[in-house]
Amino acid sequence: MFYSYRSNHLEVLAARLTEMMRQPLRSSLAQEVVVVQSNGMARWLALRLADALGVCANVSWRFPATFLWDMSRAILTHLPRASSFDKAALVWRTMTLLRDLEPDPRFEPLRAWLGEEQSDFRRHELAQHIADSFDQYLVYRPDWIRKWEAGEGEHWQAELWRRLASSQDDHRARVQDRVRAALDSGAFDRRALPERVAIVGVTALPPAYLDLLAGLARYLDIHLFLLDPCQEYWGDIQAERDLARLGEDIDPDEAYLTVGNPLLASLGKQGRDFLDLLQAYPRAEWEGFVEPAGDELLQCLQADILHLRERGGEDYPPLPLRPEDRSVQIHVCHGPMREVEVLHDQLLALFERWPTLRPSDVIVMAPDIAVYGPLIEAVFDGAPRERRIPFSVTDQSVQIENPLVEVFFNLLDMGGGRFDAAQVLSVLETAAVRRRFGLSEGDLERVRAWVKGAGIRWGIDAEIKRTWDLPTTAEHTWRAGLDRLLLGYAMPGGGQDLYADILPYDEVEGSDALALGSLQRFTESLFELDERLRQARSLADWASALGRVLDDFFDPRDREENELQVVRAALDALESDAGLADFGEPVTLGVVKSALRLQLNVLEGQPGRFLGGGVTCCAMVPMRSIPFAVVCLIGMNDDAYPRPRRPTGFDLMATRFRRGDRSRRQDDRYLFLETVLSARRCLYLSYVGQNIRDNSVLPPSVLLSELLDAVNRGFYRSEGGQASERLITRHPLQAFSRRYFDGRSGLFSFAREWVEASRQAGRGEREAALLMAGELPEPEPGLRTVTLETLANFFKNPARWLLRERLGIRPEEREESLATREPFVLDGLENYQLVGRMLALHQNGKPASEIRKVMRASGALPHGQVGDCVFSSAQERVARFAGRLGRTVPRRGTEWLNVDLTLGEFRLVDRLTGLTPAGWVGYRLAFMKAHDYLRLWLHHLALNAAAPTGIPLQSHWVAEDREVMLPPLKDAEAQLRSLLELYWQGSRRLLAFFPKSALAYVERLRKEQDADKALWAARKVWEGDEFGKSRPERDDAFYRLAFQTIDPLDAEFAGLAIAVFEPLFEQFSQEN
Repeated sequence: MFYSYRSNHLEVLAARLTEMMRQPLRSSLAQEVVVVQSNGMARWLALRLADALGVCANVSWRFPATFLWDMSRAILTHLPRASSFDKAALVWRTMTLLRDLEPDPRFEPLRAWLGEEQSDFRRHELAQHIADSFDQYLVYRPDWIRKWEAGEGEHWQAELWRRLASSQDDHRARVQDRVRAALDSGAFDRRALPERVAIVGVTALPPAYLDLLAGLARYLDIHLFLLDPCQEYWGDIQAERDLARLGEDIDPDEAYLTVGNPLLASLGKQGRDFLDLLQAYPRAEWEGFVEPAGDELLQCLQADILHLRERGGEDYPPLPLRPEDRSVQIHVCHGPMREVEVLHDQLLALFERWPTLRPSDVIVMAPDIAVYGPLIEAVFDGAPRERRIPFSVTDQSVQIENPLVEVFFNLLDMGGGRFDAAQVLSVLETAAVRRRFGLSEGDLERVRAWVKGAGIRWGIDAEIKRTWDLPTTAEHTWRAGLDRLLLGYAMPGGGQDLYADILPYDEVEGSDALALGSLQRFTESLFELDERLRQARSLADWASALGRVLDDFFDPRDREENELQVVRAALDALESDAGLADFGEPVTLGVVKSALRLQLNVLEGQPGRFLGGGVTCCAMVPMRSIPFAVVCLIGMNDDAYPRPRRPTGFDLMATRFRRGDRSRRQDDRYLFLETVLSARRCLYLSYVGQNIRDNSVLPPSVLLSELLDAVNRGFYRSEGGQASERLITRHPLQAFSRRYFDGRSGLFSFAREWVEASRQAGRGEREAALLMAGELPEPEPGLRTVTLETLANFFKNPARWLLRERLGIRPEEREESLATREPFVLDGLENYQLVGRMLALHQNGKPASEIRKVMRASGALPHGQVGDCVFSSAQERVARFAGRLGRTVPRRGTEWLNVDLTLGEFRLVDRLTGLTPAGWVGYRLAFMKAHDYLRLWLHHLALNAAAPTGIPLQSHWVAEDREVMLPPLKDAEAQLRSLLELYWQGSRRLLAFFPKSALAYVERLRKEQDADKALWAARKVWEGDEFGKSRPERDDAFYRLAFQTIDPLDAEFAGLAIAVFEPLFEQFSQEN
């Protein structure tokens, strides 16, 4: 017998289901069979049944397609559990046929898409689309299938299907015909069928499924529990836009077409068609419609839909909207993160307003939970204990819920890939991988430094580059870098000695050998994996090979084993599908990765994860129709919902629509209607309606616009204006906006931590302030003992020294990304480092040919002829500079002197190196910079204050563009003390001393004796010139943090510039 139960409340249907299940089955061990459309519905029904019956057990929860296939197998006992016409197997069968297409004009579109190279990856992608279309035809167009198999149809789809069907295996259309014949004749074992079946909350079924259910109803009781939004007959209602499309010769009144309720007419097309299809089947009907409880806006909208009322017309005039009515809320934000922050505050307000409301009474749904899931976890988990709302995020993708799955795919992506340094080390960040190779988390930073120092960029070795038709250069490859690391541990080379043309990397020593050995094993495993993944093989062999990858690269613990089991299950399913399709063709890695991802995407979620006791956060489909006191829809953006879907160009159903066909767009519209009806106390909607950059208005989803139109038509505000404006709340860009705390705008926030920030909001635009307004306490006495290096670092950037040494602030310290491309052109810093290393090798007596080999082996040069040109240019600079330097520095080298000076309350302790018979000598193969002047001046003062016997008290600095000589100085100690006093001031407060700008100021001041022009010259260095030839000095991270937007080039700056540089410029004589 076929029974149908209709209600607008799922609770009523669940109560009827409970009453039905109170009646015991004839067999005490028989299972109750309940067919649902999602795991979320199964979970909700199980909880309701358990509450009503005391226990919910021995219930078989089924989905419609699998249930009907099992019923078909019960009637036709020869049917296998899986068919070669199942979509997964159909893909591989279609792929085989695409390989063997003959030059038939009908197949010209397919050959054009596949191209000349006949890539198996392109064949697989096309086979997926074709199999998807055929799978839909089997369900929604079985008449087409029968005609094609009878020889009708000359297009390529008909011919391709005939070739697939020639196997005589059973597919759905054939099975339906045979099941229908068996049901008509009664020639089957009726004991194989269940006594009764309940179908709950299913919003649509294909006509073929309804035919099969009607046939089964002759032998068992089928109870169809339908959620019907309207108690009136609404099969003839049409949306206003559809009525507008009618031709002039059609009168809607004569055709009995009406709008009825505009929301129901516009959003309910899918449900209307399904209910209309049901009218053709005889059944016993029961109705249990419930009037919505309450008189607020939400309940009025639901009541109008229930009674098919067109609110706002002559028969049903508009209703007033009360000011305190918050049953429908719409929140407009600047981005997804702000949506979730606002949602958290609004939920807290609802819990405060309704003390009986529990977190489990709230559901949060989003069209794209992959975007909102991590944001929900960040905001809800980050709330303090007193504002913590229990929640769970479910229905996320397999890759998000099982992170090791994505790591596994990262390993596969390396097959035939570049093996760039960042990609390889990202795999090592996974704990399960590190455990397999004996690496600890602390080893990661060490390994990262090794990879960077050894110059590893990409590629396994030189030979692998032939794959991309590139020169076979070994520099910057993994094997070259690993050779350097291993040789450096065994035979350190000091950065200049080559062994078999390999330059050892000397930074590996002692216990580092264990980590280096683990890194070597890991990379060798990767290289071996690359060889395996490059080979084409059958799917059965791929399943075995990829199973070994899981064993070779992962050492799972606890939950991680379950994550890897997901991959193993997908590999088993892949192998099973290939066997079912009799597919033995060798395929490449790209095909396997695509098939695996598709297999993982269709894995069913776990029903137990829904309704876990807190706020349930999920996508929109799993919990559709399920009632909650508060229903929240976030992310209702114009481009996000209804979800866009473009059918393939050869999808015949897209252009030949029939009543009962599934449409994602219509499905999403009906889902939105069900969501509106499932909210009992509050419907919360939000979307990104303001551009985060320019605050321009962004439109909401068209469904939300239709809801607002219905509100404006059917309700009014007593003070005038559109009723929808009372529903909409537009939120500021920042959570700490003053509007949340001023008590005037109607906005509010429960986040106390933002109160102080709101008081400061906007002040930066009106009033600039230093990071430190006052002075710090006196430093510890130990800072009065300094070295020349300490003083040089201080005057090079006083703000950096203060923030680092006194406050521990390091704004510039962030993880530098690894280079993944070989150098093509050297930047300024790389050029400077190159010539510096070449000069050191030159001074050690290395010939140019040897220096070239060392630079090549270190990876400092670009590859090929470009590198030769760079080296030749650098070698010329080195030779020229070394010649000049040789006239100053004696061949026997320099000497050193221990310096220990007491200068008032300070003590200067250092080893003064660079002493020659001509005095102190310093040099740098670069143009003279401000910090070179400072280093020269400090060493000159120390030399003259120490006044060693036998050494001239003069200093000499050799730069690439000039040489500077300083004569002996009489007041060196006084000058040192004045610099030390500045150092002590700078250890307590910010000094407006910026060496590059200060140097420009003093140079112009000495030249023109004009303070304004001198300040203008300093400002050009501080702010940068219009041509961008050099980086502005103010762009330094410490200067930006310390001085914010303040202009520090003031009188203090001028005084400090003169105090530091003027005594120096008074002393030296310059030789160009």
